[in-house]
Amino acid sequence: MPNSNLTVPEDVCAILAAHGRQMRVRKGQVLLAVGLPANDVYVMLDGAVSVSLVSAQGRETVLRTIGKGEMFGELAAIDGEPRSADVIAVENSTLLVIPGAAFTALIGTEPVLSLWLARYLAQQVRYLTNRIYELSTMGVGPRLQAELLRLAGKPDGSGRAVIGRIPTQAELAARIGTNRETVTREFSVLLKEGLVMREGRRIVVPSVDRLSDRLHRYSQTA
Repeated sequence: MPNSNLTVPEDVCAILAAHGRQMRVRKGQVLLAVGLPANDVYVMLDGAVSVSLVSAQGRETVLRTIGKGEMFGELAAIDGEPRSADVIAVENSTLLVIPGAAFTALIGTEPVLSLWLARYLAQQVRYLTNRIYELSTMGVGPRLQAELLRLAGKPDGSGRAVIGRIPTQAELAARIGTNRETVTREFSVLLKEGLVMREGRRIVVPSVDRLSDRLHRYSQTA
């Protein structure tokens, strides 16, 4: 589920669309690679991509998943530096591609874009700060709970939330900095406690408040 705080508003998307083109990619296709000297900016029109880094030892850490309505690639357009992460399509996807030069020109001429971009970058800083805090202070169990809450998004009126695209155990491990076996063990604990459920190809969080309370309690003792 896209984060509403990161979703490009309709008026901003319309400005960008007037200066961009659509591109379709297949699942598994690499869109950006670390060190690539390119500065196009992308808006997800449909589908999803993952942003990750791979260590010298070959261990992948997924920084975040970007879904419909969200943007990526803006940093290279703004500072002119090479790409700082790998971006790979995790679903067949459609994107809006805006040349970097056009994007930076629009920042100077479109106040609605520049104001939203400032708020967007501030939100990104907060998100990454939270991730650093989790990785440096929390045990694996609380980190998994925090990631599931992020994926679940806002609950419905009954307090229930659904994760439509279930990440694999390997994907969850890459997101929270551990291994697949540990994720399997911790996820089984949550299933036994009824804090998460499987419904077909979905993960259901019956009560976001209960899972949040558990995260708060366990993160204090992890």
